Amino acid sequence: MQVKVFEAQDMATGLKMVKEALGPDALILSTRTIRGGKFGMLGKPMMEITAAVDNGWQEPKKQNSPPRQQTRNQASAAVPSLKQQRAAQGYQAQEEIRYENIWKKHQAEPQPLRERQEPTYRPEPVAEGQDIQQELAELRSMVKGLSSRLADQQQPPQRSNGYKQPQTSPAVASGTAVDPIVSLLTGYGLNQETAQVVTRFSRDTVEGTEHLSQPDLLRILSDTIGRLFTTQSLFAQTGNGQRRISLIGPTGVGKTTTLAKIAAHYLAEYGGRIGLITIDTYRIAAVEQLKVYSEIMRLPLEVVIKPAELEQALEKFQNFDLVLIDTAGRSPRSGQDIQELAAFLRPRLGIENNLMLSATTRELEIEETIRRFSLIPIQNFIFSKIDECDQLGVLLNIHYKNDTPISFLTNGQRVPEDLLVPGPQDIADLIINDHGYSPHG
Repeated sequence: MQVKVFEAQDMATGLKMVKEALGPDALILSTRTIRGGKFGMLGKPMMEITAAVDNGWQEPKKQNSPPRQQTRNQASAAVPSLKQQRAAQGYQAQEEIRYENIWKKHQAEPQPLRERQEPTYRPEPVAEGQDIQQELAELRSMVKGLSSRLADQQQPPQRSNGYKQPQTSPAVASGTAVDPIVSLLTGYGLNQETAQVVTRFSRDTVEGTEHLSQPDLLRILSDTIGRLFTTQSLFAQTGNGQRRISLIGPTGVGKTTTLAKIAAHYLAEYGGRIGLITIDTYRIAAVEQLKVYSEIMRLPLEVVIKPAELEQALEKFQNFDLVLIDTAGRSPRSGQDIQELAAFLRPRLGIENNLMLSATTRELEIEETIRRFSLIPIQNFIFSKIDECDQLGVLLNIHYKNDTPISFLTNGQRVPEDLLVPGPQDIADLIINDHGYSPHG
């Protein structure tokens, strides 16, 4: 097999280069967006395409076995599609070896998320339970009330597509001085409303710390943000019956790849029995993509077209520990598509629906996506593409408004490495990060 890497300005140009260099039988192994050139990370984004082609599968000629070489050439001439089959089998064999090595490494040396360093200060203890929840609820009500009254007074125009203009914070609108901590937090991607919440909760600790340095201030803010997050580890408690997990969301957020990452993570950590189901029969080659993953991990796969078939597939997997369900990407603008998806994921089936959102999407569009998909009961959020973001404050902005737990984060296209199972403080540390986000851990 001949493997080459191509760089192009867009996918269409890259595919043309692949076809010209390797011919029409070339197999696309992977694609990713890179930034290179003399400007480094500030350079123009490029598409990197890794492709391979079967170069005839001609073994080195051996003196003692000329009949076998002749037979192989005859078979290749007689069956024109055999090249594609062998290319797929060769790629699958390579992937099997890579996955087995990864799982052995995980089992021998578990790779946790990065360790937190103990802060140099000692923050004052915060009451857990109802006290902080009541204070948080009161603060939300107060900030939203001020924003609402200001919006009513100013009466901002409505856009034709139904979006509201972003509301200006009370401090900025009235011309009063902006709190320096609020300004600092907005530099990390938090909006004015969320930044004011974090400032309020961190005020006592900041004022009670003598000789406060910049690193200490950032650690205080990070700890405060961590107390505002709620996460959900889907596999924290095993042995409590079958888990049924679906991935839903708009197109292009990486649902199929993330589902494969979750399956590989579960196999490496717990080793249970997993069944895969896909109802993504709309996208070209979607079933084939998941089928490749299922064959590599040796997992059974059921393809479902109608809602009734989903119940039959779940019945086949009734003795399995985990069932992962892949769905077709749906446009948030299409209410009919979301209703069709809701017909599959009926509450009585006991499926935990995880809404996948891209961290690179504009905040208003994320909020609209959540509102549209709320027709389906949503238990958790999964944010993808965090490695493509310079700021991750949007994670707290969205979480504060919806109070839905975060189950996973994805930071790349590698399977299964680029999957994070974060705790609240892990997400806070990603947001308050002076050194920029470092992909792949």
